[in-house]
Amino acid sequence: MGTVVIDKSSGTAITRAAASFLGQVLGLGEAPTDLAADLSPIKRDANASIYTIQLESSVGPAAFLVYAYVLHERGGDGRTGKQGFDAGLETLQHAAANDSPGPRAVAHAETDDFGFILATTPGTYRALVGEGATSSALETGQQSAGAPADLERARSASAEDLLRLLRDANRHATDWLAAIQQAGRSVKGEDRGLIEFTENETELALFLLDDESIGSLLKALNVLVTTAQEQAAAAIEPEDEDE
Repeated sequence: MGTVVIDKSSGTAITRAAASFLGQVLGLGEAPTDLAADLSPIKRDANASIYTIQLESSVGPAAFLVYAYVLHERGGDGRTGKQGFDAGLETLQHAAANDSPGPRAVAHAETDDFGFILATTPGTYRALVGEGATSSALETGQQSAGAPADLERARSASAEDLLRLLRDANRHATDWLAAIQQAGRSVKGEDRGLIEFTENETELALFLLDDESIGSLLKALNVLVTTAQEQAAAAIEPEDEDE
């Protein structure tokens, strides 16, 4: 993209710089000071910050991440902001090329002092660039139905895998909640989950904000739970009639 003009006249320099970058990339009419007030920091380091913001767009409410790096400063890991900027951009570009879960880079820029990356969810990115949603496995299956025996085997195998993965996911969720509660106590002195996200937590949260990320999972769980409830109700109906 073109040159990004940074206004450092007041406020935290990196936050105002991030706000200026955001406003210029998205063509927002708000002053950098106003945008800076709306940026919510979810991670801060000596040479980098990550902000989140939700904005109204042509495709509806959209969540964005702004990665801001102080290029010539070194962080706690010994890397310069420039190294962090290059690594972060490469990771996002690699994820997009491989259609992996995680944020998608919308734009990036460098000045003499700062490096910026603007990212959003895969679904929002597709909508912004005018790409249609990819066909789901469910839609593909409806178009190419196999023999009954093959379909039954596929259902059984998928159900077995889904059960195993859900048990594993629930275990990880339990571990994460326990870690969050402990971190909340150590930071706040009581049970609170209000702590700064790590980079991995940020990617997870953004993944969940994308409607398509777990859409099929939610539909499958709804079908399974609803059917199980209906079958349970049907099983006790004869007993009710006998009474």
